[in-house]
Amino acid sequence: MKNIIVYDCDGVLFDSTMAVKGYYDFVFEKYGIPVIDWENPSLVKLAMMGTNEGIIRHFVKDEKLIAEMLEFAMKMNFKMFIDLMKPNPNIHDTLEKLQSSGRSLAVFTNRGISLSYLLEHFSMGNFFSYTVTCMDVANPKPNPEGLFKIMDYFSSTKESILFIGDSMTDYLAAKAAEVHFLAYENELEDSMVIKDHTEVFDYLCVSSFSA
Repeated sequence: MKNIIVYDCDGVLFDSTMAVKGYYDFVFEKYGIPVIDWENPSLVKLAMMGTNEGIIRHFVKDEKLIAEMLEFAMKMNFKMFIDLMKPNPNIHDTLEKLQSSGRSLAVFTNRGISLSYLLEHFSMGNFFSYTVTCMDVANPKPNPEGLFKIMDYFSSTKESILFIGDSMTDYLAAKAAEVHFLAYENELEDSMVIKDHTEVFDYLCVSSFSA
């Protein structure tokens, strides 16, 4: 029985594609850096799955400029892009039903301080008992540190956890923590895939499927 359901944020709770593109275009243009080529699938993947620092470091090599951009990004209000975020279909109903069934819900994301007001803006905050962002760990995904923090918080075993993600960083974190994993709308190695959030109920009592 899976009693603790852990969600990734971007790509799982939300379709954040347009918001992420708008955010990085804004930051890069401010510092005169060529904007990301959004026609390049590998760069899109990097922007959607990496940490803010990791993405900036990929494109900028000057340490002084990196520090300046990170400070600016830290102080910048992501709320200016929040209306470009779109909750994925059936997520609210699914979270409500999971919570009503007595299960605990958590978020494990490489997003930073914007997570709290993002969840509040879209009326999801009350569903989650615990959240782990890149600000809460020394090692973000694909490191499993965040999943271990969730286990400690709930005093749970790995067998009680189901992690739902959409990227290889999610998959690798689950694999390293040895927790069960569902891939949302993406084929990842040997993972089971769900195309709609309501399908999670088919896996809550499964005792053995690939991480």
